[in-house]
Amino acid sequence: MKKYILVLVSLVMFLTGCVIGDATPSDEVRDFLNRYKENDTVIVNELNDYLSNTDYTEDQRKDYKDVYLRQYSNLEYDIKDEVINGDKAVVTVQIKVFDYYKTNTTVDDYFVTNNNEFVLEDGLVDNEKMFNYRLNKLLSTTNTVEYTMEINLTKVDGDWEVQALSQDDLNKLHGVFEY
Repeated sequence: MKKYILVLVSLVMFLTGCVIGDATPSDEVRDFLNRYKENDTVIVNELNDYLSNTDYTEDQRKDYKDVYLRQYSNLEYDIKDEVINGDKAVVTVQIKVFDYYKTNTTVDDYFVTNNNEFVLEDGLVDNEKMFNYRLNKLLSTTNTVEYTMEINLTKVDGDWEVQALSQDDLNKLHGVFEY
């Protein structure tokens, strides 16, 4: 019986290993996007690194981080197409994210028409108050937008690897792409 279980466990491990090694470009894109959805440590660390190089207050960094972790957690996606050409592939994905572009545009319009709310006694603009206002609006955004992304992959040592996203695709992922 022990031999039977050992053989069965070995077979399962072998088959699982084979499946993992045969990931398609679409599988890799799914894994990539799921790391965002799950707020994977690597994603969170990249966000923390970005925020550590800003002039934001600690509270603003926390709120900004919450804005984007919320965005990532609520990401919805649908793989539409996969085209493989040798060691290169393109996976077309439709994503649905919070519409931070529209929120930012609305906030900018509000600043223009209500700038007196953000001016200090000395006549200077209170940038901290403006940024806090923007963060609060982003945190309360419920409108969503859909974008199409084309994610490039390259086969390296038999495995598909997602290439760095273009700035436009990063903006789409973050919901700030201008439409």
